[in-house]
Formats: sequence, C-alpha cells, structure tokens
Amino acid sequence: MQYKLPRKSFILLSLAALALVAGYFYYDNNSPPCSSPAPVHVAVDQSKSADSLEEKALPPTDKADKSANSTGKSDVESRENPVEVEQQIPPVIQAAAPATQTPPVKPAENQVVQAGTGTKVSRAPNTYINDSYPMLSKDKGTFGQFHYRDTYGGRIEIDPQWVEANIVTIVLPGINRKVQVHKNAADNFITAFNYINNGTAVVNGREVPLLSLVKSMDGTFVTRHVNWSPTRGISNHSWGIAIDINAADHYRYVNPGKEPADPNLILWEKAFKPAGFSWGNSYSDSMHYELLK
Repeated sequence: MQYKLPRKSFILLSLAALALVAGYFYYDNNSPPCSSPAPVHVAVDQSKSADSLEEKALPPTDKADKSANSTGKSDVESRENPVEVEQQIPPVIQAAAPATQTPPVKPAENQVVQAGTGTKVSRAPNTYINDSYPMLSKDKGTFGQFHYRDTYGGRIEIDPQWVEANIVTIVLPGINRKVQVHKNAADNFITAFNYINNGTAVVNGREVPLLSLVKSMDGTFVTRHVNWSPTRGISNHSWGIAIDINAADHYRYVNPGKEPADPNLILWEKAFKPAGFSWGNSYSDSMHYELLK
C-alpha cells in the first residue's frame, strides 16, 4: 500500500524549507564581524614558567602571533586588547636560623694560656713566668717577693721590673748619704737617722751626740746571698730593708752586760729600735739592723 502525503502538508514543508535557506543566506551576509576575545586571567602555578602558561591562555590564532613575536615584531603590539596574564607567585621567605655563639672559656686563676696554642699551663697564684729570672724569693709580706737569678760570687740579679717598682732613693739625715731602700721602708730609715741626728747618749760619764757614734755605714740595697755564699738564703739587703753600721769591728756578738758603752748597742737602743728595726746581735752580727715586716 503506497502512502501519499496530503497536498496541503507538502506545500507547508516546501515553504518552511525555502524560509530556512533564505534565512541562512541572509545571516551569512549581514552578521557583524567577531570582536576580539576578552582578556583571559590565569592564575599561574609557582612551579610553571610564565611563557608556558601564556601559551595555554591564548586562543589558537594568537599562538601564531606569539611565535612570530619571538623572532621579530608582530601584530600583537598593535592590538587594542592584549591578552593579560596575571602571575600570582607568592614570595618564598625562609626564616634564618638564629646564630649560635659559643662563649669563650675563661682559664682558671691559676692557669695561663700559652699564646698561639691554646694550651693551658698551671702556675702558682700571684706569680708569672719569667725565663730570664727563673728563681723566686721568699715572700717578705709588706716588702713582697721577686724573681732573680744567680750570677757569681754569691751575687744575684733581681728582675728589673721589681726593682723599678719597689726600690727608691732617699737621703739619710745627719750623714747626708743617698741610699737605695724599699719604698715601704723609707720612712723607717729616715726616722732612725733623725733620732741619730738629733739625739745624745752618755758614754763613759760624758754626753755625746749619737751621730758621733756612726763611724761607717754600709749596705741598704745589696743583691746577694747571706755572707755572699750561694748555698745560703737571700740576704735581707736584697729587699733594701737592712743597713750595716760600724762593720769593721762589729762582725761579732756584743755583750750588753759587759759592753754597755758599745756604740752599736747604744744606737740600737736610742735610734733603730724606736724606728722599728731589729738587731742582728742575736746571731753574732751586731753591725746589722733590719726591718722584718
């Protein structure tokens, strides 16, 4: 059985087809030109380069322009709405680790650090290493101690720094002699000779000036061993705290009961004892007067 389309329906379909074809040609001839694409905003990942991201953001027609731009001038420079690419690359800030510093190690009070080596060398308190004067005297309290070295004939040489710091020159009243003594003994020496210069004594029934009893004066500051013997200790003359009077006939013991008029006994009683000196008569050295502290 053959189906026949009604005449009315055929006419309507024909008209619709004609209208569709007419519309297509009208639209093709009268449609406005395409405008430039809107700017594309692309968030750029930190790990990707700006060039690769810009390639993905551009439409196909712009990729050729960008390629041309890499070798020379292109149309991209004259476009009214160039493609904008925003890069959001957060700054990378790395906090610096706090610097650590090791404090210097302070040597103990009884140690010194050898220069250039860092080696600690133990030593006795209040002393210093002196290769030129390796020996150390006894400590005389107020008068201190010194480094020294033996020379010859019972003599010693004292560290010049100690001598400069401790030995002074004074003038003894009455005899007007310049002598070197320890700075802490100067007042005692001057006091003793002021007594001698101004005092008197009765000798064999008559009064005489004490100054007349002083026939000779030796010593004060003489750097040596006792009796000039290297096997003996250091003489107190080495500190500048001793003096010898009338040495020629007083290298002996004076018996006060039998020799009350002995000049060195009288000088001891009238001058040196009041000034703070001791007398060497107890060890048969009656010429010798010294300060002990």
